[in-house]
Amino acid sequence: MTPKDDDDRERPSWREIDQRRDRGQHGTPKKPGPPKKVAEKVRQQALAQAEALFKGKRARPEYQKDLRQLEALHGTKKFTVFVKNFLQEYGLPEEWGGLTRLLDYPDGEVVVRVLEAMARQAGARSRVEQQGFKGRLQVMALTSPYEEVRLRSDEILSDL
Repeated sequence: MTPKDDDDRERPSWREIDQRRDRGQHGTPKKPGPPKKVAEKVRQQALAQAEALFKGKRARPEYQKDLRQLEALHGTKKFTVFVKNFLQEYGLPEEWGGLTRLLDYPDGEVVVRVLEAMARQAGARSRVEQQGFKGRLQVMALTSPYEEVRLRSDEILSDL
């Protein structure tokens, strides 16, 4: 066997050299990272989980389920017991519809807190919702069995 000259030897192309350089320790090519769409989706999920952590119980699916249950039980015998448990678990809801349902709860202190929460949101609500709220305040100011509710309704009406 005769030694071959360097000129006779077949040289690898630049492409082959780059492929060899990109191979891992075992000779397999490195896998590219996740596509941008997948990475963005993972980032969005992590962000949503972080926000849910800071929001507490209200970001959980159980809260939305209980809020729908609150609206479904409105006007039934089970409403009062369910609202009591709901308030202990979550406090006052932030949703306008949930607050509206709580106006029928038979506890004057809770109703006053609900009225105050609705009054804070009233400026951001639609014109129809504002008119409905004012009408509800007028009725409550005249007919509520709780003196504190009647007084607070009058105060809120005069501020609106």
